Amino acid sequence: MPYSNCHRPNILPRIFALLSLLLCLLMQGVPVRAAPGERWAGMTHTAFKRYAHNDISSGLCFAQDAQGFLWIGTQSGLTRWDGNRHVKYVADARDDALPDSYIISVHVDSRGRLWVGMNSGGLARYDPEHDNFVRYRASPTGLRDPRVAAMTDDGEGGLWIATGSGLDHLAADGRFSRRGDSWGAAALPEGGIDALARDADGTLWAGTRRGLFQLQQDQPARPVPLAGKSGIAIGVLRKDSAGRLWIGSRTSGAFLLAPGAAVAAPVLESGPQSSLQNERISAIIEAAPGEIWVGTDGANGGIVVLDVEHHTSRRIRHRTDTPDSLADNDVMAMFMERSGIIYASDMAGISQHAPQPRAVTTIRHVNAARSGVASVPGVMVAPDGRLWLGMISGGIDIIDPYQGYSGSLAAGTGLPQGRVLTLVTGPDGDVYLGTQHGLFRASADGRSVQRVLLPQRRPEEEIYALAVAGNTLWLGGLDGLWGFDLTPGAAPRLLRHEEKNLGDARVTAILPAGDNIWVGTRTGLARVSADAVEAIPTDLTTPDRLPPGYVSSLMLDQQGRLWLSNFGTGVVILERTDADGRRRFRRIGMQQGLPDSGANKLLQDAQGMVWASTDAGLARIDPRSLAVRALGPGEGVDVPTYWTNAGAVTPAGELVFGGLSGLTVVRPKALVDWHYTPPVVVTRIQLNDKEIPIGPYNAGLAGKAAPITVTTAARERGFSVEFAALDYSAPERNRYAYQLKGFDRHWVDSEATSRRASYNNLPPGDYVLQLRGSNRNGEWAAPLEVPVRVLPAWHQEPVARLAMIALVLVLGAGLVQARTAFLRRRQRELEAMVEARTAELRATQAQLETLAYGDPLTGLANRRLFNDELRHLVAQAERGGPAFTLLLIDLDRFKPVNDTYGHDAGDALLAATADHLRAAVREADRPFRLGGDEFAVLLSHTNNSETLEPVCTRILANLASPLPHGDAMIAISASIGAAVYREGDSHEQLYKRADVALYEAKATGRDSWRLAD
Repeated sequence: MPYSNCHRPNILPRIFALLSLLLCLLMQGVPVRAAPGERWAGMTHTAFKRYAHNDISSGLCFAQDAQGFLWIGTQSGLTRWDGNRHVKYVADARDDALPDSYIISVHVDSRGRLWVGMNSGGLARYDPEHDNFVRYRASPTGLRDPRVAAMTDDGEGGLWIATGSGLDHLAADGRFSRRGDSWGAAALPEGGIDALARDADGTLWAGTRRGLFQLQQDQPARPVPLAGKSGIAIGVLRKDSAGRLWIGSRTSGAFLLAPGAAVAAPVLESGPQSSLQNERISAIIEAAPGEIWVGTDGANGGIVVLDVEHHTSRRIRHRTDTPDSLADNDVMAMFMERSGIIYASDMAGISQHAPQPRAVTTIRHVNAARSGVASVPGVMVAPDGRLWLGMISGGIDIIDPYQGYSGSLAAGTGLPQGRVLTLVTGPDGDVYLGTQHGLFRASADGRSVQRVLLPQRRPEEEIYALAVAGNTLWLGGLDGLWGFDLTPGAAPRLLRHEEKNLGDARVTAILPAGDNIWVGTRTGLARVSADAVEAIPTDLTTPDRLPPGYVSSLMLDQQGRLWLSNFGTGVVILERTDADGRRRFRRIGMQQGLPDSGANKLLQDAQGMVWASTDAGLARIDPRSLAVRALGPGEGVDVPTYWTNAGAVTPAGELVFGGLSGLTVVRPKALVDWHYTPPVVVTRIQLNDKEIPIGPYNAGLAGKAAPITVTTAARERGFSVEFAALDYSAPERNRYAYQLKGFDRHWVDSEATSRRASYNNLPPGDYVLQLRGSNRNGEWAAPLEVPVRVLPAWHQEPVARLAMIALVLVLGAGLVQARTAFLRRRQRELEAMVEARTAELRATQAQLETLAYGDPLTGLANRRLFNDELRHLVAQAERGGPAFTLLLIDLDRFKPVNDTYGHDAGDALLAATADHLRAAVREADRPFRLGGDEFAVLLSHTNNSETLEPVCTRILANLASPLPHGDAMIAISASIGAAVYREGDSHEQLYKRADVALYEAKATGRDSWRLAD
């Protein structure tokens, strides 16, 4: 016993040191001890969506409240964000505003309340009901210090608060206490606490500027040794799902304290060039179980992703040649909201990443020697599992799923300049490369390459498609289909060449299928058999015929059906061949759900699903139902556009597609549907053109929303409600609709860019505004119900209506009696007045008719009556009535009379003209003044020139009589156009003929008349 007691103090430090060493080795990922990493892990590109705005720049902290809003604390205020719109709160002198705009911590407690810690303003709690803040300032009975760096729940409804002077406690009843002193906080180093974490058992971890401390009730504060470091400033603490404590320092990187360990081990990057241990750690989050993201701020910067299970790491950094990379390497804060979306803030804004369940991997860069993102028009999986990639910049890059880049065949060093368009493994294991300058063969290890000379084919001819069947190499270019025997040890021998019979000699795809070779061309499809070539007819308008277009790839599914991707139509399936040999096809295009009509490559996974790369993402097609599911950035497909016929299936069952901005690797078994149900929230309310707090209405999630009350004064302007479904993964794909129950009969759809319901002038009553939103896949969440009450005006109140009804009845009875007496007296008076009024009305009617149809100057009928009379005579003539003639009369040189003698003389002349016309025509004839110096006469019972001549001559003679005016005599003449009604004439045609005759009379010298033909 004495021996044991004597040596116990020396054993514990050794144990702690040993544990520290083991943890060090564990996190360093030493190659000889590290478990194999995941396939493609070293090449995976982490794509981000960038948001740049002053309101969300320089974010120092994040939180998500009970409703789902994202809150961002910045150096210039607090911002609430719903994925579409942000609202910023800044310091103000009001008691219910933030006292400081420099926000350094935010926290949502167990009751869903948002707490805000400031650099010099103390603590504030957001009050959603009034959209303001409750302040908690530093005071002898409150906070010890106005700097609040961190907060965590105490497990009893209260808060532990880290300040610049130590640890404060705010109880659930809102009272501050020095409870932290009994937890040993009084013994902490000067400078306060910058980070807090709490275990499930209540243990607190405090990060100070002089190290990490463990705090427990009624126990002294215990310093936690950090292996190799002492007294360093700790700024970040994070507990992961396995109970491990991750520690971020300000100068010496990150540390890990495993459950039960006494010493925190340094976290190192895998590989020999770790620099994490010398960097400033700004944030730590757990992106997934066993996957830790460490945000850094320094020379290397970016985010270090740690795979705890495989003991590997990778660093995410900003790349100027990659638009969707991390926006900035100086990471200020990170946060993962409850659907799994990760945010990283920097001085300019926010980078958003949507982690997928490892179903889709994007590879942007494969060879550090090449600048820019990889553009891969050719993909082949070699027998050893490595991928051979034809690059747009020329040459071949070879990559290994585990090791990454493993070699190149550079253009100009055996390979010609230009692209490698297609690749295939030959019968002998060598790789055949179809290029823009002919055929080449590379050794299986990729170390040597040489040109292949083919009999009867030009060496420099382009090759767009390659396929191998047994010892036969099939190739296609602009000169048709070629088949060569590649028996090992023998020179290539030409077996077959087809060109004109293909329908189009420009071959784009080749698929050996038993005894047949299917050949895709730039305009269609052909089948080559041992003794025949069948060019499949194309027809765009007939749905079950092959549409014309560029065939980009060919594939046989597990049922033996031929599938082809058509660049312009989509995907086409050969469903059957009729007894007469007619081929029947099925088309799948954008109407069926394909993201784009430009389909590039078809691949089939082990489950039988068919995948298509397009010019707008990927699509998965169920070969049985032909249902299409489109995949885009929301599903991790961050390469938007792909190359034709660029893709392959790996031995691990992955699908690899070559795109214009990288490679996409799909693990079909890992693909899961996005079923996240986002909360639907109100984001803005305007009532009578004034904004009101939204908090009470979002409380409707619990069925307690207060009604929006529209008063009589506000009814005309009404109200509007903006709302959002808080699926942050792809807000632009969320769907929206609203309905005011009691007013709208149907749901009203709303675009994602204008999520607003607006109403005015509603009838009084109680309504329920239902707001509906979906996730990015269009799956509807439960609608948010917001009660609306439209108040009636005073006269619309029930009591007022009853009083008005009673008053109306009383008044009505009195009025009936008075009215009866009055009516009897008035009846007698009215009877006497009726006859007098009747006579007056007749006289008035006659006067009105004269005003409506007469010319006040001449007393003749006006144009209105002329039109009625002309239509009437034409209608009579059409029914067999008497013939008649239309005369159009125009005074010659009337304007000089007005100019010389004045308008009074002109008016006198027009009145005299009317008198002359009356005297010249018969009583049965009707003269009219059409306007100005234009007149007309309707002559009844006239139908030839013999009866017209004396009338027209008499009119001309009468109108030629001089008119005395003062000391002068005014002489004037007229021109007449006559038209006799002919069968079939309309009144317009008759008038037109008379008008033409009038112009002929004027053209021949005036003072004459002409009869229309």
